[in-house]
Amino acid sequence: MPLELGDTTATLIGVVTVDEVEELATWLRVTAKPRVNLRKCNHLHTGAFQAILHFRPKVSAAPTDVFLAGLVLPLLMGSGGPPIRERSEP
Repeated sequence: MPLELGDTTATLIGVVTVDEVEELATWLRVTAKPRVNLRKCNHLHTGAFQAILHFRPKVSAAPTDVFLAGLVLPLLMGSGGPPIRERSEP
């Protein structure tokens, strides 16, 4: 099961698909001070990502997946991510 929804923390596990988006968004909407644990998440559907961005829960555990940790987590934490390096012309 990709979602484990507790009283205040949602744990996202493995591959979170479009099938979990509505359940996650509803939980985020009705939970006071929600938290998300992304430690065991290795794929986050864009709908789930958008729900997390919209409701801005606290991230209680960072993902260990390199892509999620390096590029997605900074966006969830309010950063624009790493600076984009401009290409140098040859």
